[in-house]
Formats: sequence, structure tokens, C-alpha cells
Amino acid sequence: MKPSTSTLAPSVPEAIAKALTSDIAAERLRPGERLVEVKLAKRFDASRGSVRDALRQLEKRNLVQMQPNRGAVVVGIPLEIIADNFAVTATLIGLASRYVIQQARPDIIHEIGERQKHVAALVEAGFTPPREFATALGRFFALMITASNNRTVREMTSTLLNEASWEAMWETPCDHLTLERQKEIAGMIQTIWDHIANGNADAAERNIRLFHQSHRDAVLREIGMRRKQAIDKTRIVSFDASNAEKLVEEGFEERLRALEEQVSRLIQADPPPSRNTPE
Repeated sequence: MKPSTSTLAPSVPEAIAKALTSDIAAERLRPGERLVEVKLAKRFDASRGSVRDALRQLEKRNLVQMQPNRGAVVVGIPLEIIADNFAVTATLIGLASRYVIQQARPDIIHEIGERQKHVAALVEAGFTPPREFATALGRFFALMITASNNRTVREMTSTLLNEASWEAMWETPCDHLTLERQKEIAGMIQTIWDHIANGNADAAERNIRLFHQSHRDAVLREIGMRRKQAIDKTRIVSFDASNAEKLVEEGFEERLRALEEQVSRLIQADPPPSRNTPE
């Protein structure tokens, strides 16, 4: 799902931080590389004070580390953070789908079906550029978030989708790279839609989690090969479909409170500007 964008014009430090975040996400700036204030001020035609403020923002997001006698050094985005964000996002979207099914608004259900048909049409037409295919998938899931009428789900999802880890996947696609993979994903979306259309909230949530698990594994595999890194296996949360009925019956309020606590820590570390949730 593509990160959302702010409706407010960013300040100079925010604009610099955003540009550097994109460079770090796309690994144009690699871990261990120094960010020199003088060079950055020249690049962005800005004061060193603005550059310094931008570097402080990146430090809060754990993208750079301030080191004695070296200044700002790129940390990069750990694979573990990418895996964590997938786990939380899958849970949020699964929960959003339950609200949509419970409310059963015909116009929303119809529109979700139309967005599923668009994904299917892309596959039927042949290979689609990965970004275009990812955009279609994002529109399918984004409607569940916006139509859930749950402010907490919307705000928490928006916060996660503006994390640098999602931008990394958007800058350099790590999944949907072949027609065979796109067909596999389209089949998963078809299954999710069938359960939504039938009002089966348990099965819809279960398959949304399985979709994100599959997507996560593909992304981590691609980025891991590119970086020649391996992820800490203890940070991989696998959803056991055979045990799904028990999982979906657990208390949703408790799960939501736990998610709120996790995302609130992200917000406190770097309060995001007002943003629009993607449509």
C-alpha cells in the first residue's frame, strides 16, 4: 500500500528529512555512510540550522545515529522493523474488515468488489508493472480502512504507512515481480473478497493476515538478498491458519489496546503531521 501524503506544505527541515528518508529507504544512502551538514546544506540550498533540524528528525526515527567526531551516520531500516510493521498492519486491516462486514453497507461492499475486479483484470491483461499492481492492491485494502468508521484504526494505519520501511518497498518494489506471483496474489484477493461478500468476518480476517504474511516473506527475501543480510527469526510472527478459529475469537478490545500502545510509541518518538488516508 502506498504511503499517504500530507496536505500541508512541509517546512524546510521536513522537506530535507523527507528527501533523505527516501534516499535511505531506496539505499541510495547506505548504512554507515556519513551525512555531512555542509554538503547537505549545499545540496538543498538551505542553512546548516535547517539541515541540523532535519538530521534530528531522522535520529528520532532511528534512521541515523549521531556519533562523536563523525556527526550523523546512516543506520538504515532493519529487516526486523519491516517485519514488525507487517505484523501490526495485517492485524489492523483484518480488524477493519470486520467492521466493514458488520456494518454491511451495500455501497461499500460493492466498491470493494469493484476494486477486486480491477486487480483481477490486471492479471488477465498480463504482467503489470509492480508499482501499478501494488497501487491496485493498496486501493482494495485502503477502502476497508476508511470505511471501517474506526478512527483509531485509521490513525494507527496511517502512522504505520508513513514509516520509512513502507517507503523502502515503494521506492524499490520487492514483490509482485512476475506474472506468476501477481496471479498468486490476485487469487488471495479473490478469496478475501469472497469472504467479505459472504459476510464471513472470521475467514476474511484470517485470509488478510495470510496475504500480508506472504507479502512480508517475499519482501524480506528480496531485501535480504539485496543487502546480503538475514533477519532475526524470533521477529517473524507466523499466522497458523489451522489455528485461526481460536485466534479470531480472542478479545478484539485487548488486541486493539495492545496495538494502540505500540503505535503510540512511534507517534511519541516522531509526531507525524496531519495526513490524508489513501483512498
